Amino acid sequence: MDRRLLAAVAVAVLLGLSGCSTPFGDDAASPEALSADADYDFDTDRDASITVNEDNYTAVYAISDPDRETVELYTTDSLTVEQPLAVRGLQFRYANASRVPNGTIVRYTDADDADDGGAARVYPNGTTESTDALTVETTGDRTIVGLPEAAGTLAFTAPKDGKELAVRPPVNGSFELALPPETDAALPLLSQTRPSNDDRRTVDGRVHLLWEEVDTSVLVVRWYLNRDLLLFGGLAAVGVAVGLAGAGYYYLQLRRARRRREAEGMDVDYDDDDGRDPPPGMG
Repeated sequence: MDRRLLAAVAVAVLLGLSGCSTPFGDDAASPEALSADADYDFDTDRDASITVNEDNYTAVYAISDPDRETVELYTTDSLTVEQPLAVRGLQFRYANASRVPNGTIVRYTDADDADDGGAARVYPNGTTESTDALTVETTGDRTIVGLPEAAGTLAFTAPKDGKELAVRPPVNGSFELALPPETDAALPLLSQTRPSNDDRRTVDGRVHLLWEEVDTSVLVVRWYLNRDLLLFGGLAAVGVAVGLAGAGYYYLQLRRARRRREAEGMDVDYDDDDGRDPPPGMG
């Protein structure tokens, strides 16, 4: 391969792993993904509310500081390389805003609702208008969300794989995470919460994990299916049964060996004080 071509490939890879804006990060927040339909529960008293679904999760974060300009979202791959978080259905709802009615939502829309498919304010009465109050920029390792100049709540949908979720939250404080239906994270052998949750509750058949204060760079939760617990319990019962059967067989073998040795007169202890004479030749 030509040396100049090799050099160009190396530069492209380095740029893709760096913090510069590159095609490596652009796919994390496409206009189609940002404007995807999504329904969020903004009425939460938690600083963060996360709902885990089959193949994604929704996150609702309270932005209490009206002067906060950006939120940086990212994840890591299997090699712990930081990558921009793929975001869908991005929305921001105003709270305690001076010039915008409370409950107004800023969201990305298609080109019919906003210029060039950008962001639009959706007012409580249903009217919309284009705005640049909510922006998104992707780099090689971050999805950077530009926030409106107001307090409010940021919400989005992100992908997940398997039965584990590692969230790098952009806010600290009280957290609530709803596990998928028919799952739990109560047994340490089959699950993990890091940091450990302070409480738990069940709402509409789903287990909710609660933290009073989360101040960490990553929140990790691994769960199991309820049917996995039944399978694990069955395997444990079989293991116990096999162990008991083995112990019983070993005990019976010892008993048989002892009887055989006694019958052959081997390893038989005699007490000198029991009034009996020892065997001939032993006295």
